Parts: sequence; structure tokens; C-alpha cells
Amino acid sequence: MRIRNFINRQKIIGKLNHHIPDVVIGIVLVFVIAINFSYKDWNNPKRVIVVDVLSYYAYLPATFIYHDLEFKFVEENPSAFTQKFWLYNTPKNKPAILTTMGLSVLYFPFFILAHTITPFTPYLQDGFSPPYKFALMFSSLVYMITGLFFLKKILLQYFNKAVTATSIFMVALATNLLYYTTFEATVSHAYNFSLITIFLFLVIKWYKNPGIQNTVLIGGLAGLITLIRPTNILVLLLFIFWDIGYWKQLIKRFQFFIRSYLLILLMIFAFVMVWTPQFIYWKFISGSFLYYSYGSEGGNFFFNNPQVFNQLFSYRKGWLLYTPVMIFALIGIIYLFKRKKGFFLPLFVYMLAMIYVLSSWWSWWNGGGYGLRSYIDLYGVLAIPLAAMIELGYRQKVLIRTITFLLIIFFTGFNLFQTWQYKKGIIHFDSTTKEVYWAGFLKTERPDGFYKMLEKPNYDKARQGIYETYPKKPSKIVTKENCFEATIFNIKNDPVMMKLIRKKAKKHGITIEEMMRRDAEWICKQKYKREE
Repeated sequence: MRIRNFINRQKIIGKLNHHIPDVVIGIVLVFVIAINFSYKDWNNPKRVIVVDVLSYYAYLPATFIYHDLEFKFVEENPSAFTQKFWLYNTPKNKPAILTTMGLSVLYFPFFILAHTITPFTPYLQDGFSPPYKFALMFSSLVYMITGLFFLKKILLQYFNKAVTATSIFMVALATNLLYYTTFEATVSHAYNFSLITIFLFLVIKWYKNPGIQNTVLIGGLAGLITLIRPTNILVLLLFIFWDIGYWKQLIKRFQFFIRSYLLILLMIFAFVMVWTPQFIYWKFISGSFLYYSYGSEGGNFFFNNPQVFNQLFSYRKGWLLYTPVMIFALIGIIYLFKRKKGFFLPLFVYMLAMIYVLSSWWSWWNGGGYGLRSYIDLYGVLAIPLAAMIELGYRQKVLIRTITFLLIIFFTGFNLFQTWQYKKGIIHFDSTTKEVYWAGFLKTERPDGFYKMLEKPNYDKARQGIYETYPKKPSKIVTKENCFEATIFNIKNDPVMMKLIRKKAKKHGITIEEMMRRDAEWICKQKYKREE
């Protein structure tokens, strides 16, 4: 009997080992669902469809609910659509959507599902009620999990199941991908992580069998990736350089492209077809099929002044400071030079190009957010060198294997804790300094003097390629006795707060001084109402 039980246990363990990558993906799925249902952000009017997502998403309600891409319905009833559409005027004086429509394409099936179900709920069928928000958050989870499944398919071609499972675990839980599949699930990064991972899978498959179906899929997918985030057109470098170990082989690769010119033309055609609706929309709002909408917002690249060091290591947003596990992925690229040169060159060229372009964007810190979110798009690609380093650690003697395991636990725990800190406000969204970072390091509460230690980036200067922070202003200590006076003083000395006050005053049709008075009274009332 004992022998039979032992044999059964061994069979179960054997099956688990065989399916361990799928088990890890299942754990990630349950973990993300648990976080989402714990916070239920879809019920929060200030969450999910906000800030950039207002632009990404605007195409859908404007087209399928209000049937008006000229947004006359907003002009006719502006109070009903406050904070629901983020529009700007084109040179033809037409209200338009700032961003491209790629994310709306990915949102679409989930939007339609929500639109179909909402009439059977007590919520408004307006495109912004909780069922729509829930559907969008669910879409992010679906795309992320899909990306992990394709990542599994890629890694299993080169690594064993244990290395593959560990790599998937690290990408999902030891990076800021987790944050952008939960608390800010509807921004672009979890979606592009999935699409770029699938793109890489198809590229690998294409070079083994360059057929028509894979050609169309690669072209269409590259178009969609770029339609979501135009800088990701650099993903084509992976297609061009994949499995090239030496620069001399690049000549043979282009000769192969010339011989396969019909497939390349088909790929380009698929790419352009995905972009065609965007070209038509641009023609409608600007009179031109090609239109740089960010130009009106001062959205510029400064290629002569890339902020590489700041983007990788700064306390404000340094990618490798807030996602340190990716240091090993970058080291892994160099390691691949010896292990497999066909991986090294495409990954090295792609990462070099992406770092240069991303650090040349005027807002190199990507506005508010946890860590450098633009690099999340690349995690499916970086999983390969990360897996190479994990495999290297697993192959060593017991001591090194133990250290490797402990590092995996540490980086995962560190990311989960800092994600929690960011959500709690201990890590600031765009103004963290060395002083405030270490004052709050591994703390569960904001350190004393938190706001005094911050340095707010000057966004207006940054749009000109000049990187400065606002000068620190003296703050009055707020007490119950002087709360109103001190709050007014602090608002006046905070450029960001004053900009917000001016907007609110204009919206309500009152003076700036009256708006400041109302806000100061409200702040003081909220601050001390528990004591009253």
C-alpha cells in the first residue's frame, strides 16, 4: 500500500514537472485576478479610463455609441462628457484624438461584449460605466496571459521546462508588468508585451518556413504593434537580424529578401492595410494622410541629447533601479555572444536602438507611473537572455544554484513590495529623488518630510529638451490653527497645483482666488474632520 501511494505521488509530481510552465502561468492568472477583485478599480470613477486611456479608447464610444468622430456631441453637451474625452484641435480647427487607434482595435471585442451585456445591468450604456471598465481590465489580463503562453512556446525551443517556468515567473511577477496588468491595466504596455512576444514567435517560425500565412501575420502584427506605439516600429530589427551571428551574414540575409521579394511585398501590404483606417482618419481631421498629432502637444524627440543614464539608473524613474532583475537580462545578451551568436546580434541591435530612441523622447521618464513603463513592451524579447542567465545558474554547483534561487525570490519579493509602496504613495509617480527613495526604502509609511524631498520635473522646459526641476519653494507647516492660510501659501508656491486651480476656476466660471479658497477649505475640512 505504501509503495502504491509512493508511486502515485511520484506520478503526480512527474505530471506537475511536465506542465510546470503552465502551472506558473496559472498561478500568475490567479494572482492578477485576486488583485483586481481585491481593489475593483472598475467601480472607481477615477480609475481605468483616465489620462492616456481617454485617447486610446475614444475611437470606440465615439464610433459605436455616439456615431460621431467629429465630436459634435461633446460640444453640444460639454458638462456630460467632462473627463471622458481628451481632445485637441487640429490645424483645420477640428476636435481630434491625440493618439493612434491601435489600442482601440485590441479593446474592440471586449468593448462589444460589455456593450451587449450592459443593457441587462443597472448601469448606463455610455461606454464609461463599470461594465465597460471591467471589460477593458479583463482584456489586459487576456492579452498578458496570451503573451505568456507564446513566451512559453519560444523558450521551450531553447531551454528546459524548469528554466522556462522560472523565466515566465520572473517576467510576470518580478517586473512592473504586474503593475500594468492590474492597477493601470488599460495603458498600452501589457498589450504590446503580448503582441511583440507573438511577433517574435512568428519570426522564428517564418525563418523555418516562410509561407504566405506567416508572412501576412508578421506584416499585420508589425502594423498593429506600431499602430499602438509608433516607436515600436523598431521591432522590425528583430525580423531583419534574427539568427544572424555575424555582420557578414547580413548581406546574405538581404539577398534572401530580394529572392523572396513577393513575400516581403505581401508583408508590407499587410502592414499598410492595418494602418489604412488611421490614414483615413488623419486625412479627415488634418487634410493629410500622414499627420504627426503629437506636434501640437510639443511631443518631440531630442536625438542629440538622449538621457540614457537617467532613463536606466535615475531615482526618478530609472528602469534598472525599479526593475533590477532586467540587469541580468542585459548581461544575458552579452553572455549569448558566446552561447548563441544568432541571438546576440538581433537582441543587441534591437535593445541598443530602443534605449536610444526611448531616452531621446522629451519626457524620458514617461510621465507618471511605476518604473520605466515603456520597456515592458520588450520583456518577451528580454526573457531569452534572462532565461540564459537562469540556465547558467541552474547548471552550477549547489552553492551557486542556491544563490540563483535566492535571487529569484529576492527580486520577486522586491518588486512586489515596491509595487505595493508605489500604490500606497511611498514611491512618487514622477518626482522621486535619491533622498526620498532611501528615506522610504523598505518602509511601510511615507517618511517625514516626503513632499519636501521631491523634485518636480519641469514639463514645459522638457518639451524644449531642457531638463530641469522646479525650484523648491518654502512651505508653511500646516497645523489645525493655520491650516487655511498655510494651504493657500503652499498652493501658490506649487506650479502644478496652480495649473490645476486655473483649469478648475475656468471650468466653474469663478476667479482663481475663489477656487483656491474653496479648495483650501475642503482640504482643511478633510484633514481635520476626524478630530471634530
